[in-house]
Parts: sequence; structure tokens; C-alpha cells
Amino acid sequence: MPARPGMQIETPKTLTEIVVERLRQAIIDGHFVFGENISEDKLATVFGVSRSPVRDALNALQFTGLVTIIPKRGSFVFVPTAEEVGEICDYRLMLEREALRLSMDANREGFLAALDDAVERMRERMLAGDEIGYVRIDTEFHNLFFDHCGNSLVQNAFHLVEARIATIRTALNARFKQRREDSFDQHVAIVEGLRQGDWETVHDVLGKHITSIRADAIDELSRLDPLA
Repeated sequence: MPARPGMQIETPKTLTEIVVERLRQAIIDGHFVFGENISEDKLATVFGVSRSPVRDALNALQFTGLVTIIPKRGSFVFVPTAEEVGEICDYRLMLEREALRLSMDANREGFLAALDDAVERMRERMLAGDEIGYVRIDTEFHNLFFDHCGNSLVQNAFHLVEARIATIRTALNARFKQRREDSFDQHVAIVEGLRQGDWETVHDVLGKHITSIRADAIDELSRLDPLA
């Protein structure tokens, strides 16, 4: 007999999967900074688990690009080079422009409503001075482009760099009030451009939005000593 909707029992997550999720979010939220040594012992203590699931989690996150494992030295939060930041931003701009078009074609009103809701919550977090909360919703705003696009290939392409984009966003927006304010205005302009069908403005604002992140990220990363 086929299972009826709502009757399926979800398989419990493994300890490794839980550690992967929590470590991924901790890196994205900036609790571990670019280049920070995140040893197995340190993480096992932080998460209250043995080293085995931590080791597996680090290997999994190395595959996503969030973690760099150097033999005989340890595991570190990734530090993108200027060239890598440029490649990520070019890739992101290409994907986001296409995802916006697909989302507007697939469900214009539902997509705009979701963007409006995200913008309003960003406004609330910004006024409350909640930097991390603001950046999390900023990430959600851009993820909506792909959630609504209806194309699994485009979604999968974005997932390749999603975590690294979110981490770079946090490193910039969570620290600099002026950047958050400029970023918020750009999000508002993108939604209004979409509502008006003004694709020239949408592409222009999105391009400036991503280009500014690229320039600021490269400037900020130039102050770091990679994996020092």
C-alpha cells in the first residue's frame, strides 16, 4: 500500500549531519573567521561530541569550499583569494540575473510577495541593530531567486557557491553599518524594478550590488594573512 501524504516518518539525522549543519551556519554567521584554525579537538569540545563526526563534517565542508584542510597543519576556515572572489561574483551575477527572470515568469505575484516580506524583515532587523539577523535575511532574499525559479539545474549551480557567498556577505555587512544601509536600499530598488518590469534598472542595481561586494571583499581580505 502506498504511503499517504503526511504519513512518512522522516529518517533522523546522523550526528555528522547535525555537526555539518551547525558548523556550516557558525562559519556563515562569522563565529569562525576567515583563516581561523578549527581543529577537531576544538570543535569536538564546542559541539560536545567525539572527534569522529567532527572529522567527517570537516571533510564534507571542504567539498563545499568552506573549509581548507592542510595535511600536518590542520583545518581552517576558507580564505578566498582576490581572483576567487572575482570568479564567485561573476558566477553569482550570471546566475541571479537568470534566476530572477525565471522566477518572474514562473510565479510573478508569489515571488514579489516573498521578496516584499524579506525586505520588511530586513528593515526590522536593521532598525533593531541586529547585524547577524539582518545578514541572514539578506541571504534569504537572494536565495528566493532560486527557490522560485523552477529550474533544478540553476538551483544546483547556485548551491555550489551558496555557503561561500553567505560567509563573504556576513564578513562585510555584519561589521559595517553603512554597507548594510546601502545594501538595503539596493534590495528595495531591485524589488521595485521587478514590480515595474524595468529590467534595465534591475540588472544595473544588481550589478552594482554584487560589484561593490566584490571590491569591498577584496579590500577586506587583503588585510588578512592567509592561514597564518
